[in-house]
Amino acid sequence: MTSPPVLGDREIGLARLAAHGLVRPADAAPEDVVRALGAVQAQDLPGALVSVGLRRGAGAAGVREAFAEGRIVRTWPMRGTLHLVPAEELRAWLAVLGPRTVSATAARRRELGVDERLDAARETALAALRHGPQPRERLHAAWEEAGLLGAPGRAYHLMLALHLDATLCMGPLAAGARDQLVVPVADWVPETWEAPGRAPAPGAPPVVVRWVRRYLRSHGPASVADAARWAALPRATVRAAVAVLDDVVAVHDARGQELWCAPEVLGAAVRADRRAAGVHLLPPFDEYVLGYGDRSHMLAGRHAARIVPGANGVFKPTVVAGGRVVGTWGRSRRASSPGLVLEPFEELSATRRGAAERAFARLPVL
Repeated sequence: MTSPPVLGDREIGLARLAAHGLVRPADAAPEDVVRALGAVQAQDLPGALVSVGLRRGAGAAGVREAFAEGRIVRTWPMRGTLHLVPAEELRAWLAVLGPRTVSATAARRRELGVDERLDAARETALAALRHGPQPRERLHAAWEEAGLLGAPGRAYHLMLALHLDATLCMGPLAAGARDQLVVPVADWVPETWEAPGRAPAPGAPPVVVRWVRRYLRSHGPASVADAARWAALPRATVRAAVAVLDDVVAVHDARGQELWCAPEVLGAAVRADRRAAGVHLLPPFDEYVLGYGDRSHMLAGRHAARIVPGANGVFKPTVVAGGRVVGTWGRSRRASSPGLVLEPFEELSATRRGAAERAFARLPVL
């Protein structure tokens, strides 16, 4: 039996760029990009929209319409973190992963008295939404008027609970695309979805197999631990899913760790063409950075704190060159000189600075 190929960190970074669709963006609808990735980190909504646009040949064109037409929604499907998901898979995501978040937040729910207020909060929210999609603040105000709040954090946890049980989700983009309006799932998302199903022990449900396939093909080379952390699933469940996949292959990193990826991205890692090895500007919370528990293959440990200053969970936009995260970036706040502000970890060559400026000019704009 032939041993799996061994990839260095640079090759892994370049292969991941190709897998993510960042080297040659696809001619695909926005919801197809989200579906291919499995889900898209969306704590920062404008950044998430840029993440989708960077992976499409059409950029941000049609993204607003995909939300307005109910093809993409935003919710808390896993890890208590906001993500974009294909609308038709919303219920399946929540059926499998929602209970894990409910369990993880149970102590805080008890402390805030969420469960005993949940039915009233649902009734109040749905009554407010009879007038059409509403901003979250409108629902918070309705709950306040109904006497359901009164404790810091209760509004957030009521909103989270009603998203987790598929009562609510976030749909159309609000003005400026900095937030979304809340909608009732029953009205917004047709009930055409695949039930998660049961798998014979020790296998994984078919829905989980599909998500693991998407993750490994769109994020690989990645480990079972990376996939389990991404989906908030037990490693044994992910390992069982990997065992039945026939369109991913194993590779090893320089430390001997087993990783999995789509076979076609290996060529990108070996060729390392100019586009793959060039400079990419990624928004905050992009899947290329947040989609892994182990980021050491494309980010030096000594620089890890630079992308999350103060370990506050807020990820900065990143500069990727040669498959490695080499700095962060931002926009100048001076009206007299708007433009790109680079914060490299080490000195960037004039060639890479020029490439970063060109990447900045190409960033999708809604």
